Amino acid sequence: MIVLLAGVLSGLPAPALADPLNVQVLADPPAISTMLGDHFEITTEIKNTGGAPTGEILAHLNVASIEGTVYVDPEDWSSERSQRLSLKAGESRELSWEIQAVNSGRFAAYVVVVPFGGSVAGNEDLKISPLVKVDVAQRRTLTAGGALPVVITVPLLIGLAGAAALLRVRRRRATGT
Repeated sequence: MIVLLAGVLSGLPAPALADPLNVQVLADPPAISTMLGDHFEITTEIKNTGGAPTGEILAHLNVASIEGTVYVDPEDWSSERSQRLSLKAGESRELSWEIQAVNSGRFAAYVVVVPFGGSVAGNEDLKISPLVKVDVAQRRTLTAGGALPVVITVPLLIGLAGAAALLRVRRRRATGT
């Protein structure tokens, strides 16, 4: 508003205001608990709450660490992170997002909706879904219970292989070959 007032007082033309993006973005489920490497899905509903068509808009998935200790590359989590659509007045659409947990920790997944195409002025408001809290547990491949058979079996197999080799050497010496 101050920029507009300053422009009017100085005689400069006022910058054009962008049309508001009249959409509501919802996300489901609100929280997910999963294991490292597992796949899961988030669904968003985008609804045009205005009285006119949205024009072309872009819904974009993002993933961020909410611990701050884990580097997140959202492209590793989902290769299909953007979906283009347009909605008539009052229309809504569900979008699905396939995601794979590639880091362990606590994360936020969310969708941002932005205007798309040549008519973007650059000062439009973004519409953001509520975050989906994603807890990813580390996958343990060997537990204490699973380690005992390995601890017993590996030395036993090595001992048997050594004994078999020793028997072959003794037989060769005994036969003279």
